[in-house]
Amino acid sequence: MKNFGYSEEVIKKRVDFILETLDLSSYADSSPFMLSGGERKRVALASVLVSDPKHIVLDEPTIGQDFQQKDKLRNFIIQMNAQGRTVVIVTHDVEFVVDCKPRVILVSGGHIIADGTYYEVLSDTALIQKASLTSPQIAMLMLSLKDLGFNPKILDIYQAKADLEQRLSNVVYKDV
Repeated sequence: MKNFGYSEEVIKKRVDFILETLDLSSYADSSPFMLSGGERKRVALASVLVSDPKHIVLDEPTIGQDFQQKDKLRNFIIQMNAQGRTVVIVTHDVEFVVDCKPRVILVSGGHIIADGTYYEVLSDTALIQKASLTSPQIAMLMLSLKDLGFNPKILDIYQAKADLEQRLSNVVYKDV
């Protein structure tokens, strides 16, 4: 950042903010060789984000990340989108995609096979199979409950919960 003319104060402020955002503050003085794979991935992301880019491409950003780190990453991506920034995510982690709820471009064999909302693309089991992906877990659960009248196109846990609660509210319990 010094090469781009940023002052020491601005550099320190940006570095501290990104380290805190990506939960890396405690590693600020550590050698990258002493970090886990997931931590190294976050350090690489931090090194890009510190320059405050308008566009960013993330290649498999959830590999090596636990649930808490994935959640922080999801929130950060949503925040970047809200600021008008473009975030392109290349991933096989369909659960993460469902959580982010983005526009999805599905690629197979080097060709675009679908382009639409996360719901349109990821609820189409034929497309999922053609792209050699696995459907989101909630989608598989709801598909297995289809014969009981559940919507097999539900993808996220909040939709599934609402559907289950609505159905259970109509159940009458009898003492046995």
